[in-house]
Amino acid sequence: MAGSRRTAGKSRGVAASKSVPLPRTAGRSRKVPAPKSVHLPRFAKGQRPEFYEDPAIDQLFAIVTALTGELSVLSDRLDTVERLLAQGGALTAQAIEDYVPDEAAAAQRAARRDELLRRVFEVLERYAARKAATAS
Repeated sequence: MAGSRRTAGKSRGVAASKSVPLPRTAGRSRKVPAPKSVHLPRFAKGQRPEFYEDPAIDQLFAIVTALTGELSVLSDRLDTVERLLAQGGALTAQAIEDYVPDEAAAAQRAARRDELLRRVFEVLERYAARKAATAS
């Protein structure tokens, strides 16, 4: 964005100079000015939701979820490196960032990701099912 400067502490919003068309009402279209910027809060208000009686289990669940996401991303990057090496191209950081998987590779990644999520969260689903069975 030529000519624009970011200032520390100021919110970065989406600038809009045109109006946003709304659905037609009674044969006429209405236009409302678009917001000049959108401000999202940096921190959630309130406390984290608790799903289990023991807060340590909720914390563990959050940790497992975060680590599972990171593992999935790393697996995708490793897949990218392996595919670039198989192509015989230069293995640079830019080549890795620019890589776009074809449909077959994307489908393989999606299947691997689904299997990872199933294996990791199967334990938690069994725990929740046992708790529900003992509560009734």
